Amino acid sequence: MVHEYIKGKIKEFTKEEKEKRYKYLGKEVIDVGDPGLDSIPEFYGIANAIWRDWKEGEISTKTAIGRLALLKLLTYKSKNKKIKDIPEEELEEVRKFIDYVIQVIENESKRSQR
Repeated sequence: MVHEYIKGKIKEFTKEEKEKRYKYLGKEVIDVGDPGLDSIPEFYGIANAIWRDWKEGEISTKTAIGRLALLKLLTYKSKNKKIKDIPEEELEEVRKFIDYVIQVIENESKRSQR
């Protein structure tokens, strides 16, 4: 009975709808390739979208840093099976970029509190 209720509430997407769906906060970052976080451009796109939303005041510093920390966690192959074919060197570059964005947000938020 519960399964029937859930099935009735779940919307099935066509392949075209899945390709057109946006992933980060419902806007800006289009899912590239297969569904899910599985390519280097998606990592950079999401990190930039978080940074932009923080700059525009749409999300708080705490929220931005939390989302970036989760994004960084997903750059590890043990946490994200979809990136198993991406070279570790490229993933390390993404991690460095995410760390850079976190540092900029922390520094800017401290500067604006003064």
